[in-house]
Amino acid sequence: MVATTLRIGSFFALLGFLASTTEAHVSFTIDETLPGVELNTSLSVGHGCDGSSTVELSISVPENITSVEPQEVNGWNLTLTHRNGSSGPVSNFTWVGGPLDAHAYQAFPVLIQVPNVDVSQNNVTLYFPAIQRCENGTNAWVFEGDDEQAEAANQKPAPALVITNTPSNSSSEEGHGSHNNASGDDQSGAQQLFGLTAAVAASAFGVAYQFLL
Repeated sequence: MVATTLRIGSFFALLGFLASTTEAHVSFTIDETLPGVELNTSLSVGHGCDGSSTVELSISVPENITSVEPQEVNGWNLTLTHRNGSSGPVSNFTWVGGPLDAHAYQAFPVLIQVPNVDVSQNNVTLYFPAIQRCENGTNAWVFEGDDEQAEAANQKPAPALVITNTPSNSSSEEGHGSHNNASGDDQSGAQQLFGLTAAVAASAFGVAYQFLL
């Protein structure tokens, strides 16, 4: 009975850990969208590099994105690189600044003109490879595939934007049109709070379960 109780308690502790890390990737706060709209989203950074603070976030833009507008963030300098020298579509944008504490969260807002692609048969996924540089170390979020595929390849998944006729996570109502930048930040903050709350609750439940049995 004691061994069983310990196993159950460990399970809930693990559940709490997983809940706290679900938002740890560099990812879009709104990651599903309708085709042909202007999407107001953010790139979220949930942790540093093995305990080191973040000082730079560099994003590569897929070629079929012809209009993207990263936003200024207090304490960070924003630079743009264009495909045709000083003009043409943006191919890369980089925020340099901070440092952002290794255990802190930051949303980097961006406006994206989503291409009007045909998704009547299949969704279209666009990848935005990200390089997160820290005071010590680098995280390369560049693998183009889902989390399981990235884990199997021992790599970190790139931020992904799914174009679909049936977007989830309220993206059909939020992030489109003239919403201001706070919408993405508020949603991402709520996701972080949910993950942390779930972590604490699950861990506490696991400990309580041990004592009750």
